Amino acid sequence: MSRRKPLRSRRLARKERRKKFRNIFLFSLLGIGIVSWTVYGFSRPNFRIARIEVAGFNRVNDALIRNAVKQALAGSYLGFIPKSHALLYPQSELRATLLRDFPIFASVSLSLRNLSTLRVSVREREAEALWCTAGKECFLLDSAGVAFAPAGESAGKMYYRFDGKGGAPDLGKHVIEAGRLGALLRFLKKLEHEGLAARVVSLKEQDEFEVLLQSGTRLLLRGENYDSTLITLQTLLEQDGLFSRKDGALGAAYIDLRYGNKIYFKPK
Repeated sequence: MSRRKPLRSRRLARKERRKKFRNIFLFSLLGIGIVSWTVYGFSRPNFRIARIEVAGFNRVNDALIRNAVKQALAGSYLGFIPKSHALLYPQSELRATLLRDFPIFASVSLSLRNLSTLRVSVREREAEALWCTAGKECFLLDSAGVAFAPAGESAGKMYYRFDGKGGAPDLGKHVIEAGRLGALLRFLKKLEHEGLAARVVSLKEQDEFEVLLQSGTRLLLRGENYDSTLITLQTLLEQDGLFSRKDGALGAAYIDLRYGNKIYFKPK
């Protein structure tokens, strides 16, 4: 014989269902309220970056920098959170964009002056040498070995020139290791101190390179032991009557210093 559920049990079940539906309704209202207040908070103009300050620029128009920042801050996350929100702006992406669009910048730092003002501080690269392609197109090179801008016609009189292989480099990228560039520049300055001013450095295969002096003499070199090479060259030049030195010009077509103590040269 089957048993019937007591009336009290059915009433209790209905009561539990009503309580469950009420809780769902209240939590839904709470969720909608939280989302609404979140959207309202993110969309308030008080928290948006409206002013951009730029510091450290010298050779770049600050209007170009501001426009690049404004473009990076345009748009929104998820369709409703503005990228220009002071607490959520894409800092890493913005920094990367400025470094990519302005290869002349060695570094970019971002900071908030207040909730509506973004300060962009930049440090521009300083030219140390020229990097020239096989097609004789030249670019400014900084101490880190980064080519960052096309060189003007007068730059050839101001900087040492390095002739590389291949075409135009990607601006903002390394074309030569910083350590090697620094060592070569120090070597060239020591040569100049000896009265042997350099005009062009041509980088060859592997670790070989050639230095063309302003007098027209070519120095054929290998390796990175520049101090030892300089001592060998000084010893050679001290030999009486071996080379003429008239008005700073060296009386040799080339001097080959690639083979250690074995030195080859051709007098002019």
